Amino acid sequence: MATNVRVGRGEIDILALDHGVRVAVEVRTSRGREDPVDAADPGKRRRASRLAWQAGARRFDVIGVGVGDGVVEFHWVPGVF
Repeated sequence: MATNVRVGRGEIDILALDHGVRVAVEVRTSRGREDPVDAADPGKRRRASRLAWQAGARRFDVIGVGVGDGVVEFHWVPGVF
């Protein structure tokens, strides 16, 4: 539906539809060996979750993008709330 959606004082990275369900997606990127999903700590997830509800989303997903050694890996965690 949209990217970089302003909601109040925050922003949702991606607002999408999945089989008719509005989904807010937080995208985290890291270089090196750490899992980028870990960068979305509980506080960040709570804030993003509140923004998702304010935008009418009924699901909140986190996608981690790991970049390193010529490899790009994706880690998708659907339905965080």
